Amino acid sequence: MNPPFDPLAKNEAEDDSEDKEWELALQKGLTKSSGLNYLAITPRPKVIDCWAYQGDLGFIFAPRGLGKTWLGMYIAHGLATGKDIGPWKVWANNNVLYIDGEMPPTDIQWRDKVLGEPTPNLTYINHEILFERTARIMNLADYALQNAVLTLCKNNAFNVLLLDNLSTLVSGVDENKTIDWERILPWLLRLRRAHILVIFIHHAGRSGQMRGSSKREDPSAWIISLHEARNDPEEETSGAHFISTFTKNRNAPDRPKSLEWNFTPINGDEILVRFEQSQPMDVFRELVSSGVNQCSEIAEEMDATTALISRLAKKGESAGWLEIKNRKYYLKNQSATPPFSQSNDP
Repeated sequence: MNPPFDPLAKNEAEDDSEDKEWELALQKGLTKSSGLNYLAITPRPKVIDCWAYQGDLGFIFAPRGLGKTWLGMYIAHGLATGKDIGPWKVWANNNVLYIDGEMPPTDIQWRDKVLGEPTPNLTYINHEILFERTARIMNLADYALQNAVLTLCKNNAFNVLLLDNLSTLVSGVDENKTIDWERILPWLLRLRRAHILVIFIHHAGRSGQMRGSSKREDPSAWIISLHEARNDPEEETSGAHFISTFTKNRNAPDRPKSLEWNFTPINGDEILVRFEQSQPMDVFRELVSSGVNQCSEIAEEMDATTALISRLAKKGESAGWLEIKNRKYYLKNQSATPPFSQSNDP
């Protein structure tokens, strides 16, 4: 007579088998310190200048309407064509996939046209075009879509993936809950293991910092913050004018300089992209706005002397937008734009 079926015993047997497989896998993964120097590890290729490498996760964040998508698409074009992005060197042509979750198709079409010649190395998935063709809505919190995007990248040899933006492409996830980010993080790590550079575009919160749980910043190699430039010309409202600042940089030996960018439309069918190193006062204010409020910390971030930072602080205090308390710096009004003069060199 056969013994009665016991589902629990079957599960225990499966668990034991899984344990054994993990034990064997971990044994194979052991690397002693004495042998680590002799391990043949292929260095990751540089993709952008000395700060973005193959397999990186990076973030670009800014307040609404400041120019995140302009910079994202400009980066995409540069990577696809092998042309430098402003002062940032592009080391080779790349195969780029740009997934857009917000822009109208007409805007994507126009911006792609004015940013450069068409190239087969740049491919878009626009949310509205996708819905018209398939009636599907993208949600990167969905494991099935995550798997599909990863497979698409592998099958089409996309080595760069731009996601614009986190808020519109990820639904049903509380940005402020660390545990909810766990639905996205394993997928991003799988993309890293596939040697795909991922650039996530996101919004800034009211504090000026990247919105949501700070845990998403942990695996990132670099983070670029965009903030409003001073003396923004009113006639250039159809383009973009902003300052880019690295708030995290894991790769470059020195923090890349902050830059002032200006995207100016010309005759409706061209875009003039200008850039220059931003003024020290602009960078100082951005760092204070993002929560860096000690003189020594700001000096380190700006690669400047503490004497220079103190002079900038005194000017900000005299102008009325900076408050100094216990040798720390605070903006009097986070939402206010400080009244810069025409020249703010120290």
